[in-house]
Amino acid sequence: MAVALAATVDPARLDVRLEVTGIPAGADTYTISRRSPSGNEAAVRGAFNAAVSGTSAIARDWEAPFDVELVYTVTAYDGTTVLETATATVTVAYGQCAAWLVDLARPTNSLAVVIQDMHELQFDLANGVHRILNRRAPVMTMLPAWTPSAELAVLTDTLAQRDQVRALWGAGYPFLLRTTPDLGIGNMYLGLTGFVEERILADGRAPERRMRAAVIQVERPDPGLFVPTAPNTYQHVKDTWATYADMLAAVGTYDQLAYIFPGGDASPVIPWLPDDI
Repeated sequence: MAVALAATVDPARLDVRLEVTGIPAGADTYTISRRSPSGNEAAVRGAFNAAVSGTSAIARDWEAPFDVELVYTVTAYDGTTVLETATATVTVAYGQCAAWLVDLARPTNSLAVVIQDMHELQFDLANGVHRILNRRAPVMTMLPAWTPSAELAVLTDTLAQRDQVRALWGAGYPFLLRTTPDLGIGNMYLGLTGFVEERILADGRAPERRMRAAVIQVERPDPGLFVPTAPNTYQHVKDTWATYADMLAAVGTYDQLAYIFPGGDASPVIPWLPDDI
């Protein structure tokens, strides 16, 4: 049986679920990559030089660009020798909310938001201005411009959404701003230097927030080193089902089990201080 790849869009967070079957005997690793219309090739996080266990595997691409045709390729390797490849094509259609914030460490923290403001990109560059006596024009030395910095402001409607943005921006990792191409942003990986939680209304009981972050564009984190964590935990499994048979009766596959969200959608790396003390 030849290796095959199936790509389907998961509507909950608009990620692409990638199921590999028929991995050939003798394969020790596999890689799934994504090609965009620009020709850019990006390895799927968590499926780059991944160890083979059996004849099938499942991965998720949480960073798939919106509204463009994507070609996924799975390659099975024996050492450095290519054994078999297969492809699948999919488009992640998105026509409602303007943007998503994607948590690269815990993708289940990702959420749809409305961008309230990101009107300016500031491009700094290293330079030296040397003023010469008795000469009007200076002598300048310049180097290539750095990636831009900006202020990103997004709106949240509920305290749960506020908590998700707090968890995502406060975890100490870069994040992905994921938008439709017609916004002029597309996929932009950003690091933070600080963020502000602003109450939109003066009334302290109102849950709406404007979350403003000082950001700098960064390169996409290495998919071979930076791998996301599935949301479920062994403790949550123990707390939910009394016996192994109960778990099997409720959950069809281990993949489904791994992506059960304990305690709601958000799973912050470090909990915030309680507000009731």
